[in-house]
Amino acid sequence: MSKKQLNPKNQKANAATRPPVVVVLGHIDHGKTSLLDSIRKTAVAAKEAGGITQKIGAYQITESSGRRITFIDTPGHEAFSKMRQRGAGVADLAVLVVAANDGVKPQTVEAIAHAKAAGVPLVVAINKVDLASPQDVAKVKGQLAKEDVIVEDQGGKIPAVAVSATTGAGVPELLEIIGLSADMLELKAETGGEPEAVVIESLLSSQQGPLATLIVKKGNFKIGDQIFAGEASGKIKALMNDLGQRISEAGPGMPVQVLGFSDVPPVGALVTRLSAPTSGVVSPKAVTNQPVNPAAEPTTSLNVVLRADTQGSLEAVEVPLANLEAGGKGINFLLKSIGPISDSDVRLAAAAKGVILGFNVPTGSSARKLADDLGVGVRSFPIIYELLEAAEKLLSGAQVLAEEKKAPEAEVLATFTLHSGDIVAGVKVLNGKFKYRDRIKVFREGSEEEVHQGKVRGLKVGKDEVQEVKTGQEAGVLVKPDFEFKKGDHIVVS
Repeated sequence: MSKKQLNPKNQKANAATRPPVVVVLGHIDHGKTSLLDSIRKTAVAAKEAGGITQKIGAYQITESSGRRITFIDTPGHEAFSKMRQRGAGVADLAVLVVAANDGVKPQTVEAIAHAKAAGVPLVVAINKVDLASPQDVAKVKGQLAKEDVIVEDQGGKIPAVAVSATTGAGVPELLEIIGLSADMLELKAETGGEPEAVVIESLLSSQQGPLATLIVKKGNFKIGDQIFAGEASGKIKALMNDLGQRISEAGPGMPVQVLGFSDVPPVGALVTRLSAPTSGVVSPKAVTNQPVNPAAEPTTSLNVVLRADTQGSLEAVEVPLANLEAGGKGINFLLKSIGPISDSDVRLAAAAKGVILGFNVPTGSSARKLADDLGVGVRSFPIIYELLEAAEKLLSGAQVLAEEKKAPEAEVLATFTLHSGDIVAGVKVLNGKFKYRDRIKVFREGSEEEVHQGKVRGLKVGKDEVQEVKTGQEAGVLVKPDFEFKKGDHIVVS
């Protein structure tokens, strides 16, 4: 939270209070969408309006007190970091949703890391209390404390509210906390001057062409404005609010859908208007490609995303890394977690100008390509001292991580049950060779959780038993009778 945000004296004379923009983050199936639906219903009941807001990627509610709050309901953690990495941070607050009956999970940890990297204050919503006990809620608070998220009744400064998206319990209190947190931020925005907005969702409609959902940061966008977002440009033909109603202009903090771009703009792009004095002179690139990334500020730390294969390994690597110092720099952990290196890790490292270090974990092919595209250094090591040596070199000024040898990996396309009861995974080899008797690890799609370690007990191509399969080949892989593969699982030779 910057001093400029907190001190209204730093705001220009034409600045006015604006609605807070809130992003909701958390682990899969912890009730983020259900909670958003409950919030919308609560707000609709409070203002006695008809209908629930139309989903356009974001919506604005009005509390019974008259306060407006804008919620973003589309960005995953990657998109959230992508917005910041492009210098177009949009969220003022993040609501971290944690299920009381499930506790802190890998994506909860990632959500915390992304919020911290973006400098966004947290409000914790402990959901599904209708399915849990007070002891479960207390356990969640203890787990959060281990991730340095210490809630108020545990002696910290982060508000936490027990809620149930199903029954609506605690939702009014959550909205009140969000409102109070927004008051502390003293959010202001210029109502005049050149407007800016951020793309939070975009698509190509078969009927209307490119559509983009924006959150307005400052100023007012109007029908007829010439606009730019990355390489996309156009003239605003129509503006729709979150109720699907056509409007003539959109101001600060407002979610709005725009029709008129010539191409689909990228998520996270900063949207600007070409003003009349410069019309016909300024190119789209000159307007949009300004270095406004807050992560580019000088730092005395090396920002690191750390991944390991097990919790024990993570703790073993974390301690010596934290004690490293060279060239006046130390290690700042953006994220410490177990599981393979993912696209989300790359986005987080890119947003904070950091690197990714792994211990005995694979780097997905998608994550590797994304790291190349964004210029993020990433490497996984099989030996701890090699990882520490690489980190020390980076602290001393080395710019890149040496290339690592990729572990053979495959993706599960389908599963089959044999007459014997054994379950065979139909896989495609993404890189390297899979061999009979190789030791492997299996990671579950979506959660990045390691679900199995074992040995290849059989390989088949068609009906033929084979000793190995190579990159690009499809094959049947038999591991053990009591392990159930799922489509999308990631198999890595360990």
